[in-house]
Amino acid sequence: MDSLIDNAEDVKELRLSGIFSNLLGSDQDLANLFNELGADLPTNKFSDWRLSNAVALREKHIAVKQQIEKHYTTKWKTWLTEAYNTHFSTPWTIIAFFAALLIVILTFIQTFFTIDPR
Repeated sequence: MDSLIDNAEDVKELRLSGIFSNLLGSDQDLANLFNELGADLPTNKFSDWRLSNAVALREKHIAVKQQIEKHYTTKWKTWLTEAYNTHFSTPWTIIAFFAALLIVILTFIQTFFTIDPR
């Protein structure tokens, strides 16, 4: 959340979209809270864990962060998500896609049996 929230405008956008409710008062108070929570968390593997008062276990936090980044930087997952959001935004487009796929499959089957009758 710290990477999403930098100021009161970010909190306002997230609050209006229904991601969370602000029970602290002002949006700036909530932005300050998230920015202070993430201040002590490690950001790379080479940070000295003995010198910091980190909230989370350093190595576990770093490993989870790397797994999340690896998951979201995979090209085929990114392409699949973009294709889904672009071309399959409504149920009708999904139904039309499967209907067209069925027609193409049946056409190939018909062509195969026309060329090689049993």
